[in-house]
Amino acid sequence: MRAQPAPSASATLLGALRVLVGVGRDQPHLYQMLFRRRGHRPEDLGEGLDRVRQQLCGPGVDPAADRMRAAGRFQGEFLAIVADLVGERNARHYGALLLTSTHGITDMELSGHLGAEGLNASAEELLDTLVRMVANAGEAA
Repeated sequence: MRAQPAPSASATLLGALRVLVGVGRDQPHLYQMLFRRRGHRPEDLGEGLDRVRQQLCGPGVDPAADRMRAAGRFQGEFLAIVADLVGERNARHYGALLLTSTHGITDMELSGHLGAEGLNASAEELLDTLVRMVANAGEAA
C-alpha cells in the first residue's frame, strides 16, 4: 500500500482556515472567544459575572486562564502553518493578514452578506483566493 503524500503547505493552510470558519459557523461563542481581548471577556466585566462563573465552574477553576493558554497554542500552531508557506520571516505579517481576512469572511457570512442577496460569494471561494494570493506573495518575497 502506498503512503499518501503529505499535503502541500497551501492545502494545510487552507484546511486550517476552513476549520476556523467551520467553528464560526457551528460554535459561534467558542469562535468569538478566540478573538476577544483581555477586558472584553464576560468574566472581566464585573463581580456579578464572576460570581456566576464561580457558580457554574466551581472555585479554583480559571476559565480565562485556560482560554488564554488555548488561544496562545492556537496562534503558535497557526503561525507554524503559515511559516511553512511563506517562511519564518514573513509568518507574522501574513498570519495577521490571513486571520483578519478569515475573521472578516466569517463575520460577513454569519451576518448574511456573502449570500445570493449580498456579495454572492462563498467563504470557501474567498479562502481559496486568499491562500493563493498569500502563496504567490510568499514565493515573490
